[in-house]
Amino acid sequence: MAMSDNLNPGLLVDDMPFVLLVVRQPDFSVIWVNTHAENLFGRSRKSLAGNNLEFLTPNLDETHGYLTRVKDRGAVNIHSLRVVASDDSSALYTASAFSHGDDIALMLIPEGRQTRKAEQGGSNAVSALGRMLAHELKNPLAGIKGAAQLLKTADSDPEDVELINLIATETDRIRRLADRMESFAEFDDLNKGAVNIHSVLRQARLLAQSSNSGHVTFSEEYDPSLPEVDGDTDALMQVAINLIGNATEAITNSGTGQSIRLETAYRPGMRSQTDDTDRALPIEIRIVDDGPGISESLRDQIFMPFVTDKPAGRGLGLTLVSRIIAAHGGVINVASRPGRTVFSLSLPAASNQEPQS
Repeated sequence: MAMSDNLNPGLLVDDMPFVLLVVRQPDFSVIWVNTHAENLFGRSRKSLAGNNLEFLTPNLDETHGYLTRVKDRGAVNIHSLRVVASDDSSALYTASAFSHGDDIALMLIPEGRQTRKAEQGGSNAVSALGRMLAHELKNPLAGIKGAAQLLKTADSDPEDVELINLIATETDRIRRLADRMESFAEFDDLNKGAVNIHSVLRQARLLAQSSNSGHVTFSEEYDPSLPEVDGDTDALMQVAINLIGNATEAITNSGTGQSIRLETAYRPGMRSQTDDTDRALPIEIRIVDDGPGISESLRDQIFMPFVTDKPAGRGLGLTLVSRIIAAHGGVINVASRPGRTVFSLSLPAASNQEPQS
C-alpha cells in the first residue's frame, strides 16, 4: 500500500526513538510504520500495511473506541495499553493518538522499564539525549548561582535582591530538572504533593516578564477558591515556563499581538478515562495569547518530538510538557488560529480538596 498523500516525511521521521504508526480513518488500517515499529512487531512496513491493528493489542475494540474520539478532540491519550511484540510477550504502553490530516498518528511509549531489545533501543536513545542535555545544563549552573550571590550586598535595592533570589531559586530548580533529564522519557518518580498552581504561574510569569523587555503585557484571571493540585512543583514549573516562554517568544519574534493571559478555573465535570481508572481532573489552567498562532501544518503534531517551526529549535519543549502532564494523569489540549492560541491543562486536585467558599 502506498504512503498516504497526507503524510509529511519531514515530520514523521523514520528513525524517531519510539514506536510510531499512521492509520487511516475510519477503519484504522495501517498506512505507515517507522523502523522501531518494524522491530517491535517483527514485520516489515510493507507486510503491516493494510492491517487493522489486530497485531497490536488484544484490546482491539477498546482501542478503536479511543481512536474514534480523535476526529473530534484532535488528540487522545491511552494509558496502560497492552501491546503484543513479535515474540508474543506483552507490555504496557502509553499511546498518544493525533490527527494527521485525514489520518491518525499513533505514538507508543513504554510504561516503566522494558527488557526487550527493540524497546530498549528507543529508551536508550532518549536517555542518551537526556544525559547530554543534563551535562550541558549542569556545568554552568554553579557559576551562575555563585555570580548572583556576589551581586547581593547589604545595601542592595529590594527589587534587585528579589531578582537575585529568583536567579538562585531557578538555578536550583534547573539543576533538579537536569538530574531528572537523565531519564528524559520517564516521569514515574515525580515528587507529588499539594501544589498551589497560582504560585507556580506567578513565578513563571515573573521570569517571562524579566526577560521580554516590555514587549508583552501579562494579565491573570485566577479562581481564588481553586484547590491545590496533586503534582510535582518543579515539573509543573517547567510546564508553565515552557508554555509562557513559547507564547512570549512567538509574539516578540513575529511582531504580532501583545498580550498573554493566565487563567484558572474549577471544572468538576472534567475526567480522564483509561482502561482501569476514571479520574477527576477539575483543575483547569489556560495560557492564552494573541500572537500569530501555530501554523496549520504543525498544529496536529505540536506535541511530537522534533516538530518545531523555530529556526534554532529542537522540538522537544512541548514533548516534555506533554510527558509531564501525562505523568500527572492530566490532559493537555491546544486550539490555535491567527490572533488567538490557547493551551488548556486539566489536572487532578490534591486529595480531599474541594473549592474554598
